[in-house]
Amino acid sequence: MKEAIRSVWESSTKYALGLVEGVSAERMIAQPVAGVTMNHPAWVLSHLNVYAPIAAAMLRREPFEDPAEHRYGRKSKVVNDLNEYLTKDALIAEYTRVHGDALAALNSADEQVFGDATPLERWRAVHPTVGDIVLMLMVKHESIHLGQLSAWRRAMGLAPV
Repeated sequence: MKEAIRSVWESSTKYALGLVEGVSAERMIAQPVAGVTMNHPAWVLSHLNVYAPIAAAMLRREPFEDPAEHRYGRKSKVVNDLNEYLTKDALIAEYTRVHGDALAALNSADEQVFGDATPLERWRAVHPTVGDIVLMLMVKHESIHLGQLSAWRRAMGLAPV
């Protein structure tokens, strides 16, 4: 399982960086469709930056806080104000850092950790083991949000990556 997750994670990380390449700092919060709020790059990167450290923590068997109430967690709303987010350069640096850390945690993880019970009780019903939730976070969750970012790019009239 580690090799499959690693392959997708590395590919997704490169894809994410490509999706924001060429997007000006000011356009990181742009809404390309009148009357529709899309998940823009500033929110997507901020949101993904919350969950990569959680995957790393679980792989290291370290405690972490439930992200549900985090400023960019599950219940967060997209805000179209640059002041509500890190700068583009800082978001990319943080994304690169936390994704690299999660990859390092995956690479050094004991295979037995994948069979551990998911530490966060509210996730356990759907994702009972660390393997289940790490796979979801590092593959499915990441891919869903990168797909949103790809759709945002196309709505902005930008070329596909």
